[in-house]
Amino acid sequence: MVSILKKLEQEPYRLNTRDDQTREFSMDEIVETVREKILEEFPHLVIEARVSREKRQEVLNLISNVIISSDLYVPKLTRQDLAEKIAQEICGLGPLDDLLDDPSVTEIMVNGPYEIYIEKDGVLHKTNITFSDNTHLLEVINRIVQSVGRRVDASMPYVDARLPDGSRINAIIPPLALNGPVLTIRRFPRRFTTFSELIECGSITPEAAYFLEQCVEAKLDIVISGGSGSGKTTTLNVLSNSVGPDERIIVIEDSSEISIVDHHVVYLEARPKNMEGKGEVSIRDLLRNALRMRPDRLIIGECRGRETFDLISAMNTGHEGCLSTVHANSSKDCLERMLGMALTAEEAVPVDVLQSWIAIGVDLIVHTAKRSGGKRIISEISVVGHEPVQGLSSFPVYFYDEGLFLDFPDWYVEKIGPQRTSQLIQSCECGGRTI
Repeated sequence: MVSILKKLEQEPYRLNTRDDQTREFSMDEIVETVREKILEEFPHLVIEARVSREKRQEVLNLISNVIISSDLYVPKLTRQDLAEKIAQEICGLGPLDDLLDDPSVTEIMVNGPYEIYIEKDGVLHKTNITFSDNTHLLEVINRIVQSVGRRVDASMPYVDARLPDGSRINAIIPPLALNGPVLTIRRFPRRFTTFSELIECGSITPEAAYFLEQCVEAKLDIVISGGSGSGKTTTLNVLSNSVGPDERIIVIEDSSEISIVDHHVVYLEARPKNMEGKGEVSIRDLLRNALRMRPDRLIIGECRGRETFDLISAMNTGHEGCLSTVHANSSKDCLERMLGMALTAEEAVPVDVLQSWIAIGVDLIVHTAKRSGGKRIISEISVVGHEPVQGLSSFPVYFYDEGLFLDFPDWYVEKIGPQRTSQLIQSCECGGRTI
């Protein structure tokens, strides 16, 4: 009898226990419960997991254990799926993680919590992915910028940062952004390293590719121009990999993107100001230092300011074969932009002297463009020099739709020398079109 009474007394408790075990929790409740336990017991592991895939797997295992031990349950989700979603919220980028795991996505644009666009193959697509609200999106943005020692708040409502894989981040928040917090992530897929890859994807003709390869070998100073996302860095990467393996290369960038295989190469990266506004190391600082590092080749990821003056100076003082990129709408605009950026250095050099330096230093402009369907092409190649009447001038020798025509003007032949000119023409006559 005693045992039966005890059983009857305990039955309601068992029913309640079963109800508790099977009660459906909201996603927010589970994330909050698990986050508190993980952060309380393993705070350092969570920080490491935000930049390390291996550490993230450890966090994933811990989350699974917490889910099992706490009897947490969400309908239509296995424990593994639930653990992965929680890991995304604790040490990943929430709903953006799946997009970042897709190598075909080259750009992610978050226009507030409920509108996310991506770029695939150069074409924009709207996704069905959303954040919960502005707070959720702000948490992800702060998680990104705090990992690199930056911050974004009312006193500093916009920020540039970088993900561990090198992807560029820009964030801007209210009151400057009226849509809510806006986040832009530009990813850098595997860069082409050979001209054959550019030819295969239809970005350049075989004749023009061979011509550029010969120009790099001849140590001509080359500037790649184009708009944002037009393929400048990819083209720079291919040209950089065409440099001879016996040359010492110094690569200077804001964010490391260039990858040169099987070469003697030194990579330098600029550093922004810290939270106290100190510690900045600019491209210009690194370029000046690189001149003391015995470079055979100087490669500047992008000229966008005062460092342009130092690059032009290097081109005019025996540093042949320099490579860089410039944002510009055409080859002609590229020269004007370089002149304007060089003037911002405030080195008290007259404009006509700077024009002369650019005409002497820059040998070739390779202009890239992005067509309406998203295809990136090398649309124009122009030689640069000093035309007797017009002064600083460019002369096109290649158009994507017309092909290569090696008819160099006299002022350019005089600039690079008859020997190098004849070598370029003779080596390209088999594929180029001489006039």
